[in-house]
Amino acid sequence: MATSLQYITSVSGSNISDLSITNCFTANYNVYQVILNEIEFSSSDMYFRFINGSGVVSSSNYDDAVHLQRSYGDFAENKTVDGTSLGSIGYDDNQNGGGATVIYVYKPFTSNHTFCTWQNAGQSGSGTPVRRGVGVLKVEESHTGINFVGGDTIEKVSATVYGVK
Repeated sequence: MATSLQYITSVSGSNISDLSITNCFTANYNVYQVILNEIEFSSSDMYFRFINGSGVVSSSNYDDAVHLQRSYGDFAENKTVDGTSLGSIGYDDNQNGGGATVIYVYKPFTSNHTFCTWQNAGQSGSGTPVRRGVGVLKVEESHTGINFVGGDTIEKVSATVYGVK
């Protein structure tokens, strides 16, 4: 079965604390692809949260597992239970090369748990960190958007959302 991407929206920002994409998830698609093709920080990781009708969901209801593959050292696994966000989905320590991330979000608009998977490559003075992750927001409600946040000011970020047919 062939799949195709249906463009929904693009956003970008610079020198911001977070970036929200609102009203991008609807009943039109069961699967969404979110591409971040530019991620720049002075030295930080990027994480994401979902948005519902009241705003950013920052409650402690996020679980994830992330496999970190470093080109410069040992692999690692990071697991979070009852966290306030999902990730890490991007790392940059002022290399000014940005990173790239692909996130798949599954059935966010239905009133069930929202599941997602992601993979990314970051920038580090030590080498390239690559991450693959799975996550869930354990709140049974409809989610209409996605919010990106970092541990530091986001110097640059751009994101595009597609519906997957």
